[in-house]
Amino acid sequence: MTHELREHIQRVIARSKAFYAARTPGHFLIHASYPAPAGPAAPLPPLWDYDLCDVRQLHAYLGTRLDAGRAARAARGGLEDDSIPAAFPYFGIAEHSAWLGMDVRLQESTCLPLPLIERPEDLDRLEMSEHTPWFEIMREGYSYLRSRADGTFVLGVRGTMMPMDLANAMRGDELFTDFLLDPEFAHRLLDFCTRAVEWYYERLTSWADELDGGHVFAMGAGWLGPHCLGHVSNDAAFMCSATVYEEFGFPYEERLSRGYGGLLYHVHNEKLQFVPRLVQLPRLALLEISQDPRTPPPVEDLPRIFANTGSANLLLHMSSDQTRKHVEELKQRNVFLDVHCRDRVDANDIVAFVRSHSANNGE
Repeated sequence: MTHELREHIQRVIARSKAFYAARTPGHFLIHASYPAPAGPAAPLPPLWDYDLCDVRQLHAYLGTRLDAGRAARAARGGLEDDSIPAAFPYFGIAEHSAWLGMDVRLQESTCLPLPLIERPEDLDRLEMSEHTPWFEIMREGYSYLRSRADGTFVLGVRGTMMPMDLANAMRGDELFTDFLLDPEFAHRLLDFCTRAVEWYYERLTSWADELDGGHVFAMGAGWLGPHCLGHVSNDAAFMCSATVYEEFGFPYEERLSRGYGGLLYHVHNEKLQFVPRLVQLPRLALLEISQDPRTPPPVEDLPRIFANTGSANLLLHMSSDQTRKHVEELKQRNVFLDVHCRDRVDANDIVAFVRSHSANNGE
């Protein structure tokens, strides 16, 4: 690791600790992104061009992704925001569940899970094994990226799913009828998924770099402290009523989260019916709210967002102009601002702007 990166990491961690320790609103962290000076990067080859079970092709794909980000990492040198340059294996949503032995359908830039459980008795044959193809792909992916480490990035934590989301990937949409017609099986599946997430996440974090006891997390979420669980999701809950989430979602998430020092949770803004209950999870450190198609940007919909999220720290995505427009409103909460900027000048300016408006002035 370069001396410059090491010192930057120390400053980011110090600011992050202060943010998560804050008990009054108006504290900000910021990740400022902007296009590399060379212009948009060339599109990556589609995932379906690779046989990822072939180690050479796996390395070729990850190497291409790593090289594609080199210019952007170099251009960010000296930008004093709260992000830490990180790399991690990335193939799309199915990687969060395929390690249990599922087949995957590769898409152009993501991958989709093929359900593993066709009938309830299939659950009894499942086991947590380090010898499934996608477990080995993720482990080898981290190993390869570590071999390419040049001191300009760290290995971050890719993330996983909450038990209900994992159950949906494994069972498919039959899960939603299971909730009504076979709740006993649904609860057995959710119990298995809770134990499986714990099992996999312990291995996932062991492959990443530990920084002052914590880790850097995917999706621009920065650094969180020791033994934090993230980046987790429960997109299945958007398809259910709050009552279904109360029985089949929250209890397993509560059980899981009690075993960790903090929780980084991702939701969408189209439907928030279960979020008022979600934010009661113990040790919720950061709640990311992303924008769905045909919905207003969260930063333009803050009264509704605030009303549904209790007092949770929020991760919100916005432009630099939106940040300037809404900064006073944002002070009602503690917010990690993921800000999209026009260029380096705009990025430097917005970082200084956010620091000057933060309750602790970014110290």
